[in-house]
Amino acid sequence: MTRIEKHPVLEVPQGQKVVEFTFDGKKMTGYEGEAVSSALFANGVRQFSIHRNGKAPQGIFCANGQCSQCTVIIDGLPQKSCITPLKAGMKIETLNGVPKLAEDDRPVEHTERRNESCDVLVVGGGPSGLNATIELAQLGFNVILVDDKAKLGGKLLLQTHKFFGSEEDCFAGTRGVDIAHILEEKVRSFKNVKIYTETSVIGVFKDKKAGLFVENKHYVVVDFKGLILSSGAREKSVLFKGNDLPGVYGAGAFQTLVNRDLVKAAKKILIIGSGNVGLIGAYHALQAGIEVAAIVEIAPKINGYKVHADKIRRMGVPIYLSTTVIAAEGNGKVERVTVAEVDEKWNPILETARTYEVDTLLVAVGLSSADELYTLADQYGFNVMKTGDCDEIAEASSAMFGGKITGRKMAAALGKTDAAIDESWLKKAAVLKSRPGNTKEMEKPVITAAFRPKFSCLQEIPCNPCTTVCAKKAIKLKGETGTIMDTPYFDGECVGCGMCVAACPGLAVALVKKVDEAKAEIVLP
Repeated sequence: MTRIEKHPVLEVPQGQKVVEFTFDGKKMTGYEGEAVSSALFANGVRQFSIHRNGKAPQGIFCANGQCSQCTVIIDGLPQKSCITPLKAGMKIETLNGVPKLAEDDRPVEHTERRNESCDVLVVGGGPSGLNATIELAQLGFNVILVDDKAKLGGKLLLQTHKFFGSEEDCFAGTRGVDIAHILEEKVRSFKNVKIYTETSVIGVFKDKKAGLFVENKHYVVVDFKGLILSSGAREKSVLFKGNDLPGVYGAGAFQTLVNRDLVKAAKKILIIGSGNVGLIGAYHALQAGIEVAAIVEIAPKINGYKVHADKIRRMGVPIYLSTTVIAAEGNGKVERVTVAEVDEKWNPILETARTYEVDTLLVAVGLSSADELYTLADQYGFNVMKTGDCDEIAEASSAMFGGKITGRKMAAALGKTDAAIDESWLKKAAVLKSRPGNTKEMEKPVITAAFRPKFSCLQEIPCNPCTTVCAKKAIKLKGETGTIMDTPYFDGECVGCGMCVAACPGLAVALVKKVDEAKAEIVLP
């Protein structure tokens, strides 16, 4: 079993119920209720299916219910293993080619269809869906919230790092996993909110109804007045030889395995893509004791936050720009990955090729909105809105605040006269969606006999927790943009409490004081 038994941030649960199941006739064990895909990974399984063309082995890709790469045969039926909870006695088999139809004399298990109604149906219990639900519930609307996972929180559940943004609007300085619990607790406190987890919305219909398939057991048809889609996004892939080998999968899938389900999914990885997802994925791997060979980026510059890249480089992970993957190879799984530099037209320069011995290649090349239900509902003329990554790909801090705004917009659309949106909210939303801005030069630190903060966050990004936690309010923003995009500076008294060091999401604040002419005392994050 390849489980994470110790983690620097996450608490490893104890006493989980262990159950037996079989995979291709071999007895295995896992935790009751965990995703079947995670149980298989923990038992060393990487091949989930065999493609009908060329008998190519296939493994997971998204682990988020958005693709079918993880499909296996469970008790005779094809099912996505990443959203199917493990149960004792399951008979799981590799999917070989196209799944067979069920025998025509197999009993059809079903329950009586239920009917329900609500003011607003919210599809997706991630950061934007939770905040939209909270806003609507506070305004008195009856809401049904649906999510296909066992727990609410969406991608927040995968984030062990502290969040950027502003403390008052999106819990900046708090870890994503903790934000998920805060929002879930608040949503569950409303009596006018009904929650369905492990539930898929299988369709929306012209008569303003939606079909829910609840816990893979029964159907519920919901009448609604308003529909909010907060169904997130799916990970993109990229073309290269061997891009469908088991062991090539999305960085989000890796975070699901490692951070949510505490499965040590790899020994040594390589990452393609230097956006925040790729950079943070590398950090999460290191936290889990997994070696990161390198990050490669086809563009000539890093796409994510500089503080993330600096943090990864400090931990010994190289980032190669103008470089891409040209092949993943191995006997039925990833065993090595070859990369090469590219020219100005992004054509590989083959004479620069080099190969890494790794067992996993994480793909972090962007996301595309999962907004198909929105498109259909809009065609039907429904009162429908979308929010979060379903609307526009951005950071989770932006999704949280965007969900709040969308909840207000839906309330107004349903006739709530006191649901006006302040102009300042829209300005904040635009800032939280901002791409990194200008990068400043590092200033020479001032070292005195008393502690002073030293800032390594030189890039304009939406973030301000250091200013809000300072006991003396001595950390301020420079005021060049007039928003939380401004970089911080120190002006006043420092008591050496270290709160700014602890709160910084980018690990980019240290405290320094002079000991003597040759030495200084430094407090590092």
